[in-house]
Amino acid sequence: MNLLSLLSGLTKRDPHAIIAIDADPVQPVHVSRSELWRRTLQLRADLATAGVGRGDVVAVCLPSWSDLLGWQLATASLGACAVGLDPECPTDDLVDTVADARPRVLALDVGVRPEVLDKLRAAITAHGGDADTAEPLAPAVAVVPGPHAEPPVDPSPWDLGGGAWQPSAATAGMPMPAAGGDEPAVAFAPGLAAYRESTLLAHATATAEALGLGDGDLVVCTRPAAQPLAWSFTLAAAAGGATYLFDPQLDETALPAQLARFSATHLVADEAAARHLAAAHTDPAAALPTLRWVGIPNAESAEAAQSLEAAGVAARGFYAPRGILAPFALWPDDRSTADRWLGGGTPVCPDVELRITEPDAGTVPDTAAPDPAAAKHGVLEIRGGCVPDNTTGWFRTGDLASLTSDGDIRYEGPAPQHR
Repeated sequence: MNLLSLLSGLTKRDPHAIIAIDADPVQPVHVSRSELWRRTLQLRADLATAGVGRGDVVAVCLPSWSDLLGWQLATASLGACAVGLDPECPTDDLVDTVADARPRVLALDVGVRPEVLDKLRAAITAHGGDADTAEPLAPAVAVVPGPHAEPPVDPSPWDLGGGAWQPSAATAGMPMPAAGGDEPAVAFAPGLAAYRESTLLAHATATAEALGLGDGDLVVCTRPAAQPLAWSFTLAAAAGGATYLFDPQLDETALPAQLARFSATHLVADEAAARHLAAAHTDPAAALPTLRWVGIPNAESAEAAQSLEAAGVAARGFYAPRGILAPFALWPDDRSTADRWLGGGTPVCPDVELRITEPDAGTVPDTAAPDPAAAKHGVLEIRGGCVPDNTTGWFRTGDLASLTSDGDIRYEGPAPQHR
């Protein structure tokens, strides 16, 4: 199975089920599985026409819209790698990532900040000498209007030197394309660590099973959808047959109302947002009767989870290393509150190896891996399933942690050099 066949199977099972919602104060857009399927196949054809093929990179710099899901799936189906970029990240970081990734196509929001375009053009000129002829660096720009705006009459103002175009309207009747191989399908900034389709599917399926995601459930994350944390839960929602809420305006103030409005069942929230949710209602369980699970990534304090559970909402800490598919580890229900209210847990993917190294250590040979039970704490390194491709096998998380005798992770915060 690959990402496209996952969507195909969901669509055949129930074409009218809602896979995504684009939030709006007045007119939210409910996207059915069949609509996303049509969009994805049409976009796949557009990308192929733009020259995207196996081994290419497509950079996707869009707000938290359901378009992100279609772009990721269409790109992967061509054997290309999608790099998600948060349009609200610092402009220089965004430009540097585009320069490093050298995408064949760059998807930009029709409302992208002018300074982003200016700095991208400057970077292209600096690397190629002329913005009009810098073939190695200048991507073709796809101008995406999003769910609530009209497409521009002329996309040329977004041209960075490689041309500009607009995605075609979705049409019915496009055949299921042949897809093969297991190429890197998604990479995350800033390190551009890439994941193969098989890894993405294994993690999404394992997460959906661990959380009990199914038809009728709705998942919300307070992070931008282009970031690894939110993207991981987006795909897990799809793998479980659930719905994901895309809301580029979501913040801790608007969160309680949005959860109630759309009958959310699962929430991924930073500690500050979780504390605000607990304080927003004297009885969150009554105000949010459908909410079954709140996950708090890398919680260093038990306060947020404890406050929510005291109000009747099940809350857990979990572990999500920076730039890694999340959750990497979840606490089972039978763990004590001393553990499950904090960051950590049992690895979601079973085929992983863990080891603790000294905070200031360099590369540690595989044969030097210490006995996990003997290590008090240090920097966590991981390898195996749910870990991005890398040359050494071991991925250094930059997080301080300890390992229990059962193989669980207890998160202790970022290592000093990563704070």
